[in-house]
Amino acid sequence: MPSEKKPRSAARPGPRAGRAARTKAPRARRAAPGAAAPVDEARAKVAPAPAAGTTGAETAAPKPRAARARAVHPGTGRTIAIQQYRSGIGCVVRHKRVLKALGLRRLRQTVVRPDNPAVRDMVGAIPHLVRIVEGS
Repeated sequence: MPSEKKPRSAARPGPRAGRAARTKAPRARRAAPGAAAPVDEARAKVAPAPAAGTTGAETAAPKPRAARARAVHPGTGRTIAIQQYRSGIGCVVRHKRVLKALGLRRLRQTVVRPDNPAVRDMVGAIPHLVRIVEGS
C-alpha cells in the first residue's frame, strides 16, 4: 500500500522558495501610432552643443580616416609567382593557414606576391606544397 504524501514543512521548502525575489522595472509601453513617445530622462543622451561659430553638422559627422600609407621597402618592384602543386588536405593546420594567407585555394593555382622576406619565409614553411614558378 502506497504511503501518504507528506505536506511540505518549513524545514523543507519548495524548489523556488530559496531563490531571491527579483524585482523588475516596469516595461515601457509602446506609444500609439501618431502619439509622441515618452522620454526617459535618465536614459536620454544629450548631444553636446556645437562650438561658437560652427554649425552642428560639422560636429555630428565623424571624420573619415586617413588612408594608411604603405611602407616603401627597397626592391618593391620585384615579384614572385607561387604555384600550389600539392593539396593541403592532411597537413597540419599551420600549413593550411599559410596556404590561405598566400591566397592559394586549389591545385595548379598561381598567385603573384611581392618578393620580400615575409613571403619567402611563408613559401619556405611549406616547400612540399608550393613551387616558385618564375621571378620577375
